[in-house]
Amino acid sequence: MDRQTLVVAVEREGRALLNAAERDSTARVEHCPEWDTTALVGHMKSVWGYMTTQIEAASPEGPTRPHFDDNTTASEHLNRLVALLASVDPSAPCWNWGPAEGRNVGWMVRRMAHENSIHRWDAENAVGEPEPIQAELAHDGVNEILDVAWRHQRRGPVADFPSTTLHLHRTDGDGEWMLSAVNDRLIVGREHAKGDAAARGTASDLALLVWGRRQPTLDVFGDEAVIASWLALTP
Repeated sequence: MDRQTLVVAVEREGRALLNAAERDSTARVEHCPEWDTTALVGHMKSVWGYMTTQIEAASPEGPTRPHFDDNTTASEHLNRLVALLASVDPSAPCWNWGPAEGRNVGWMVRRMAHENSIHRWDAENAVGEPEPIQAELAHDGVNEILDVAWRHQRRGPVADFPSTTLHLHRTDGDGEWMLSAVNDRLIVGREHAKGDAAARGTASDLALLVWGRRQPTLDVFGDEAVIASWLALTP
């Protein structure tokens, strides 16, 4: 997805998250059971402030410690982050926990679009009926977790992959992913194939699945243990 579309998503999803939390500040967050919506907003405020600090520091060698002003609201943190994501060159250096060659603002734009969309869904799910993640954003969300979190996390590269295969099939547009691993390396085939297990659903349902938020509208085939072993890669 292009930067402008992703930046729009960062703001849209972030605003919707805050709006949902305002409806009930004590609603429990199903997939983050230690949080209510107030805690979720507090988490996002910290994330937005932290990511803003990394962009402003422009230091890809290591993380820069943020200095938060407690009087700054979550909305103000979101405003500042969106302004930076929209104005700073995507190739500008910026620390993240991925490989050194990908430590730039473009990585941050994409990561924050999907961070906000998943937690927006969490907030809406806590207070009522959540809107699905916009289809093409969700499609890129599946690609993003396969590009990023299932390959490299804060503790370092992911190496302990399942020995099984998993097929993901999108039903509301083009999109198929055949997942396997060879020599501790994730292999992603963009093809229709038979895996040891398969999940079939909308792009939103698939994005929610890979982030540990499986929906009853998703069709799953094959060994449930295979699904569980792949989902265990999600941080």
